[in-house]
Amino acid sequence: MSDPAVRLAIDELTTRVYLLLLRHPSPRRSALLREGLTESEIAAALANLEARGMVNASRADLIEVFPPDTTLPAWAADLERQARTTRSAVEGLTHMYNEARAGAGGTTSNRDVSILDTVEEVEAAYFRLARRAENRCVRLFARSRRMDELVISHPESIAIAHRSSASPGLQRQVVFEQSILEVRGAFAALEAMRADGIDVRLTPHLAFSVLAVDRTSALVDISHLDSGGGSLQVQQRELASALMDMCLGLFALATPLPRTPRSVSVARLTERDGQIMALLAAGASDLTMARQLDISQRTVERRVRAIMVELGATTRFQAGAIAGRRGLI
Repeated sequence: MSDPAVRLAIDELTTRVYLLLLRHPSPRRSALLREGLTESEIAAALANLEARGMVNASRADLIEVFPPDTTLPAWAADLERQARTTRSAVEGLTHMYNEARAGAGGTTSNRDVSILDTVEEVEAAYFRLARRAENRCVRLFARSRRMDELVISHPESIAIAHRSSASPGLQRQVVFEQSILEVRGAFAALEAMRADGIDVRLTPHLAFSVLAVDRTSALVDISHLDSGGGSLQVQQRELASALMDMCLGLFALATPLPRTPRSVSVARLTERDGQIMALLAAGASDLTMARQLDISQRTVERRVRAIMVELGATTRFQAGAIAGRRGLI
């Protein structure tokens, strides 16, 4: 989740597991258990490390650790690209924040910028702004319990802006935190959004949620951090345009949601294997795939091995690359 304390604990756990793996010449899950870690802690840490491209934990026990001199710089560069894109909007956001508080008599709203104090006000603003979209509507989703429920229970609300005869060329783009795949049913919901014409992408982490509409209006949503107070509705074109640029920059850096093939052209691979390949390409761990597909983790591990053999891959990452080259995902 997005709670800073929880995120810090997960990062510390991931670092501890990674250091243990680096010290072992032949790292195994069983060795981590002997270090006092629980199975759930090991699964969470390995899922993080796999998403960062640092390990391959597809086997039942043995864990493949990739050389840190190649994986760590690549991960750091990706984080820096995202941070640079976010920093590019800081000046505009700071101006927007101060302007919202500069009204006569200390009021907290003016004609161009309004502060939204509750979750209800934030949600109403989402609907109000998105319905105005004519050319482009971009949304960034930071993880929260409320957002998770929204994605699973009401995916249609993500696509508030719909193409119509008045806006046939409307572009709809959405970026979710990659960890959304840990929520049961999320992959199917994201695929449904894409089937509705939305360009869906995944990224490691988002600091806050944003809706940007046509460079004319925007919403900065920090309600995942508290009760909603401090979220901002922007009508000033210059600031709305800066927020749109930030959203498009993060969208360009994000990973497209891999497609599940309608039919698998490799003889011994099934439709379920196609779903597994798509989730593999999305960086999902075996545990995450088991949750999304409602099968056991052991079944996932067995099918991943079968996919690797069928594609002639030595690692799960190579399997994803081969599947992509063959047009399987």
